[in-house]
Amino acid sequence: MNFFARQAGAYRNTVKQSCGTLLGIVTGLVADQILNDAEVRFLSAWLAQHNEIATVWPGDVLHERVKSALADGKLTEDERAHLVQTIEQIVGGTLEQMAERGPVNQLAFDETVDVRFPGALFCLTGDFVFGPRPRCESEIEARGGMLSKGVTKKLKYLVVGSLGSEEWKHGSFGTKIEKAIEYKRAGLPVAIVREDYWTSALQAVRG
Repeated sequence: MNFFARQAGAYRNTVKQSCGTLLGIVTGLVADQILNDAEVRFLSAWLAQHNEIATVWPGDVLHERVKSALADGKLTEDERAHLVQTIEQIVGGTLEQMAERGPVNQLAFDETVDVRFPGALFCLTGDFVFGPRPRCESEIEARGGMLSKGVTKKLKYLVVGSLGSEEWKHGSFGTKIEKAIEYKRAGLPVAIVREDYWTSALQAVRG
């Protein structure tokens, strides 16, 4: 492994650890479904000190919304409510909702998975920056991959679009990701992949 590969691996690990820490922090902050000025300013300062996650989800979304809320130096009740809603969407709902179904969050993703196309079965969920679903599917098929409409035991990759969907708006990843997590826990080799990892693999393997 060369120097640049080691540096890239170390950076990915740092980002992953920071995302995990951030999720823990915000879960605690909204435990009572209220954000006061001190809590929002603490979150703003923490995000500023950990700028490595300012360009990745969920750090990018949260950083932008906290910065916007504090732009005029004061917080309105609407801004507080919007921040609470944003955090609950990120962590998978309120504490009561998470207790019922178990937390499903950014840590569910496989950060270092090697996406290979020939003969592999793919399933897509959410909406994609890359383009409409038919275009995404055609790019997979052009590289020798196969498509599934649902999550099965034969699935190799579940790719999650970064634009989100109604599943994200309601604070969960929906049934496809929950099913994939169940299979992962059972020891099946399904990988849950963010869109940016998938598009990087597309660029590396021309169709």
